[in-house]
Amino acid sequence: MSSILIIDDTNKYWELCTRFMPEHTFLPPARNFREAEAALSRSRDVELVLLDVHFDIPEEQLLPEDKTDLLAKGDRNRALERLRRAQGLHILDRLRRSHPDLPVIVMTSRDDLPLEADAERLNAEDYTYLLDDEYLDARSLRLQVEGILARRTRPPAEDEPFYWGQSSRMLALRRRLSILARGRLPIILLGDTGTGKSLLAREFIHARSQRSGPFVAVDLSTLPHELMAAHLFGVVKGAYTGATASRDGVLARAHGGTLFLDEIGNLALDLQKQLLVVLQDGRYSPVGSVDERVVDIKLVVATNENLATMVSTGRFREDLYMRLNPATAITLPPLRDRGEDFGSLLDTFVARVAREPYNRDLVLQYATQRGLQAPADGSPMPIAIARALPARLDPRRLHLLLHPSSFKALREFDWPGNFRQLEMFLSNLITLTLVELVDQADVVEPGDPAQASRPDVIPILPRVVRDLLRPMEIPRAGANPEAAAAAQDGSLRMPVVVKPGESLNAVSCDVERQYMEQMYEKYAGDLGRMAEALLGDAGGGRKVQLRMNQLGIKLRKLKRRKADS
Repeated sequence: MSSILIIDDTNKYWELCTRFMPEHTFLPPARNFREAEAALSRSRDVELVLLDVHFDIPEEQLLPEDKTDLLAKGDRNRALERLRRAQGLHILDRLRRSHPDLPVIVMTSRDDLPLEADAERLNAEDYTYLLDDEYLDARSLRLQVEGILARRTRPPAEDEPFYWGQSSRMLALRRRLSILARGRLPIILLGDTGTGKSLLAREFIHARSQRSGPFVAVDLSTLPHELMAAHLFGVVKGAYTGATASRDGVLARAHGGTLFLDEIGNLALDLQKQLLVVLQDGRYSPVGSVDERVVDIKLVVATNENLATMVSTGRFREDLYMRLNPATAITLPPLRDRGEDFGSLLDTFVARVAREPYNRDLVLQYATQRGLQAPADGSPMPIAIARALPARLDPRRLHLLLHPSSFKALREFDWPGNFRQLEMFLSNLITLTLVELVDQADVVEPGDPAQASRPDVIPILPRVVRDLLRPMEIPRAGANPEAAAAAQDGSLRMPVVVKPGESLNAVSCDVERQYMEQMYEKYAGDLGRMAEALLGDAGGGRKVQLRMNQLGIKLRKLKRRKADS
């Protein structure tokens, strides 16, 4: 039984849900944001919110509280009606500030209220258009409610190779990928370099595809164009100079299993046509052969490029793009966007790099010297990150103690190489920290090292963290203020990098974020001058600061970067 809060100005949806989903507890409907806030404060075990969009409530109950600017423009009654029509979205915006991970389903029975873009922008778990048919509406809501609750009550197994975390967004992504893995359609994995696309393809998608054949991976960015066809489709003897023997390509090797094509944007146009035939007909011909072969594969492709843009510029075939199933493409978020899971991610990757042969030996040597209880079965010594001194000695586990400033520096770092870079950083951190403690135990632990009072705690010096981070601080593309150019009309032009995102709003915010950071650099952090350039108002620095905060730009971090440079 789960506790669910309905926010609605009528009893309509509450009566529907209590009638058709009696196994759950539905709290009395909250009629406005203030009642919703009070209900969530009283009932901290609420697991899900069902939120209507249209609220026919008095003016004083409407968000925002200060309506001066909104009501000063145009007809007052029309402005209030617009607020009522979209009041649920204002409520969701406020809920996200105090309950960022609480799942919310936005719902409406009005077909003139477009929900998709706003629900996605405000990080709603789901949204639905109800039909005013009790049976159909109850069935749709039940499917959504049970799916969300199941994802929250059955978190991913701890031994999964990819760490999903506990945020609603990542759990929803995992559920979606689990479904796609079992189907026959191709899967597109999008995201920055190092976000785990190849790991997901091998250890998650292939493992859940229920296919008995092998997993075969190809990085197309490493193949010369003249050898790509033979590598993919195979070649018969004598097909070209140097083809001294017939050999199978990766399609033949992946038959019955999964073929992962990384950097699909590097596939030549003529080979894109041949791959399209494979997807449509399940047939292909090796280079130099007129005979067709049958192949059955689950195709997974990955790229950090925007395939839709490549289609528009003629660098990628539109028919192949559509065949690759772009409607269900999965975008893996970069490490810098997973702040809510960062502490757990550190633990996961520390445990992973501690299992590497060299670090594993270091950890075991340290544990043995200090009289800790190394696992009897030879398994790795458990190790985790701590941000405060553990309450008592734990002889079966090591704690790497991070100073709060070090943890903050790690969490706020951009990590352009994402998880791959984090893993390398943590491996270096363990090595540099433990080598001296192991090699000079008699110096750092006078007397008998086994008599140390807290051998299970290893403090990490902030200087070590900073020294490892500093060489990795690569300026983001377009962040050089010297690249800013003044156009003839006096406007400022600065280069930005447009990268694929999970929504148009995410892409737009990333572009604006890059531009604002460059403006900050150009005007040496003077928000007043930025406001004058952007708004024609030198006194609007506060507005600029608020917008940068909304975009997730850390002014303190920008100041530190400027000081270091």
